[in-house]
Amino acid sequence: MCPTHKSPLTHPLSSLRSREGLSHAGYAQLVARKHAELGYGTMAARREKIARWESGKVIPELTAQFTIARLHGVPRSDVLRLGWPHWLHLAGGSPVPLCAPWTAEEALRSLRALSRTPQAPDDGHFTVCADSVERLITHWQETSRTPLSPPERPGRRPADATVTALEARHDQLRQLCRTETPATGRVLADAELCVVTELLHTAGYGPELGTRLMAATARAACLSGLLAYELGDQARAQTAYLAALRAGVLAHDHDREVGLWVLVLLAAQQATQGAPANALRLLARAEPPSSARADSPLPAVVHVTRSAARTLLDRTEHPSSEAAFTTADLEVLIRHTFLHDTAPAAAVASQAHRGHTPPSGIPSHERLG
Repeated sequence: MCPTHKSPLTHPLSSLRSREGLSHAGYAQLVARKHAELGYGTMAARREKIARWESGKVIPELTAQFTIARLHGVPRSDVLRLGWPHWLHLAGGSPVPLCAPWTAEEALRSLRALSRTPQAPDDGHFTVCADSVERLITHWQETSRTPLSPPERPGRRPADATVTALEARHDQLRQLCRTETPATGRVLADAELCVVTELLHTAGYGPELGTRLMAATARAACLSGLLAYELGDQARAQTAYLAALRAGVLAHDHDREVGLWVLVLLAAQQATQGAPANALRLLARAEPPSSARADSPLPAVVHVTRSAARTLLDRTEHPSSEAAFTTADLEVLIRHTFLHDTAPAAAVASQAHRGHTPPSGIPSHERLG
């Protein structure tokens, strides 16, 4: 079920309606008039109808979707291709539709759109429904089983030393983000994302080098998304995570962990933004590979995030429940373990019951902005 229109996870139709400055009743009248003008017949202009659509409990009939699409300039082909509510993101100007095709070309397009859209508009919406989570996971699992390869590009190949330097610079940037404010870190992370994305689109490379570049870009998108999340730009964070997940499939042969990190980051966002059930769906598929390095914190982070999501879900279903873990605990834990992804797994697991305390060696004053 999609989040309700009262949820922190705003339904995209609610965002579109608000952008037009219309109440539920006003929008219902607008849709009803256009529905008749397009020859689809009469439609009851009831405010409750719009509210039900925005709640995610009811899917509009196809003629109603075509009408809404016409009002917001979205082609019918995209309505049929993406389905409800995913095509609504096109009306809101989202650079990476939630359920865009999982191809190498779409991954490249998504990364370029992300790098050229540094900040979501003020009315940017953020929503992931249970249905879209399942579709997202299905696409990711299918492409992970038969990984895609970056398309070979003709042209001048960057030297291995150049790519190695980019990878090292990303590690240095993450270290810098531990002490700088999220606002400063975001500027630097977005600039880094632009650099690696431009190289990915203009340099010549074969499968091996292309995979390394794709991994570097996926990591950059993850960091950009995390910093946007910290600053409250949830739409930008989600867009970055989805682009990183597509890139992570193409980087699978070089970096098997980056896709799992995306699932954890996206799950943490869902949990802290009022949809812990969606977080559990994502984490159910986030099992680290057997080839993961011994000091990887991923298994512990997945376990802790899953436990936190269950706690938050229990609190949602039973408001009187007194649980020690809070959304702030989870936010701090995710931030520190991502920026310190070489932290021993034991140090992460030891924080499961007190997420407000960073792993050993991380200053306690480093908190979310």
